[in-house]
Amino acid sequence: MVTKRQLYAMSNFQEQIKRVSGSIVLITFIFFSNLSYSQSSNTDNPNIDVNHVQKDFTTWWDYTKSNIKLSTEFIPLDVSSNIISKESFLKQLSTGEYIALQIEGTELKYKLFKLNSSVDNDIKKRVKRVADIIYTNYKMEGTEMPLFKFEDVNGIVYSNESIKGKIVVLKCWFVNCLPCVQEMPELNALVKEYKKRKDVLFISLAYDSKEKLDSFLLTHKFSYAVLPVPQTFMEGPLKVSGYPTHFIIDRTGIIRKVVYDYHEMISTLNNELAK
Repeated sequence: MVTKRQLYAMSNFQEQIKRVSGSIVLITFIFFSNLSYSQSSNTDNPNIDVNHVQKDFTTWWDYTKSNIKLSTEFIPLDVSSNIISKESFLKQLSTGEYIALQIEGTELKYKLFKLNSSVDNDIKKRVKRVADIIYTNYKMEGTEMPLFKFEDVNGIVYSNESIKGKIVVLKCWFVNCLPCVQEMPELNALVKEYKKRKDVLFISLAYDSKEKLDSFLLTHKFSYAVLPVPQTFMEGPLKVSGYPTHFIIDRTGIIRKVVYDYHEMISTLNNELAK
């Protein structure tokens, strides 16, 4: 037999259970609502409209030149915003079916976006070409500098042995390459900046004859050592596919960075100098 006091106690206990249960439901709702909000507010949005950048070749190329530096360190994302390896990112980009767009935020992220079926075919071709080159350069990083032994225009011999223990800043170029020549004043300033570092060598390989280089250097100042070498060496063992191409080689003879824009090699150079 249940007394009135027992009934009152049971009723009071059930009421407390309801209040606790209600609180748990409310807390759970708030938690998942906040989680949902957090996820939606962390969407990887590009810094340009995806369709706009594909409207013609010029629009895409102007955007890419200003925003996408594939030789730098960045967080690679696939079309679903999953983080993938840089190698996988470049491989997918080299199919010519995607473009890379920079994602808004403080971290440098590039994300793959599927190209529209109606996109200008020139965009596809250039995307594929650039990605192939960057991928080739990327695969060279971490490999040994190929065997070489060449004499510069002043008769000084450079080889794998002579550069041991030095950090080498290497440029591949030729006299009639306009971008190669245009960047020389900035490279001269770079040499001047590091002139007190005896452990840094600035060397350039040019596939012109010594006579042509001697004539060129009479009217153009270039502070790198200038070595006339066969074009087959640069495009064979070094796998150079565009000019200028810049390499950073560490003290043990390992290639650490391969880029077209010399600005992109500065951080690697400084990292090597700090070791």
